[in-house]
Amino acid sequence: MILTVFKALLVGVIAAIPIGPILVMVIQRTTCYGRRCGLMVGLGATMVDMMYAAIGLMAVQMLDDFIDANARWIMLIGGALVGLIGVGMLRRRVAVSREDGGGRMNPWTCFWQGVGTTLSNPLAIGVMMALMALFQLGLAGVYYAPCVGLGEAIYWTTVTWILSRYLRLDMKALRMMNLVAGIVVCIFAVVLMARGAIMIIGS
Repeated sequence: MILTVFKALLVGVIAAIPIGPILVMVIQRTTCYGRRCGLMVGLGATMVDMMYAAIGLMAVQMLDDFIDANARWIMLIGGALVGLIGVGMLRRRVAVSREDGGGRMNPWTCFWQGVGTTLSNPLAIGVMMALMALFQLGLAGVYYAPCVGLGEAIYWTTVTWILSRYLRLDMKALRMMNLVAGIVVCIFAVVLMARGAIMIIGS
């Protein structure tokens, strides 16, 4: 049992590591609006990944069929939502980071942005199922999903603590960080929408 718990924690950590829009948003939110906002983005993504882990391999075929049938619309609509987040990042005025989040962005807004961004990426569930299979969790994913979520939460807590503790940026650097992060998220959104549109045209 202890070994299974450890493996579930490791799945959560590894699932959070890949460089993508969530990591970019976590860095941007932490450096511009404080650790709490950055952490809430990561926890939003964690909630979705924990849900995927709870589904377990017993439902993977059904979910694969659903995702395959609706991937074009998931990418198109999800890409548009992520695009709105990216545009909002570009337009929002940044502030010097503070531990209380700077008072300029609602942490719960960051949480739901993390949820929406993760849900918009159909590859997220594929990554989770692949990791569960790699660590031979199988149906145990249903029972150990909280451990997966805990592992991911520990990762994001560590990342945001390091960023808020050791990364000090002046206002010019903050604005540049905000610009780069917004552009990266917008590019991700355009790619998602383009893939969805191509699939719709080709169907």
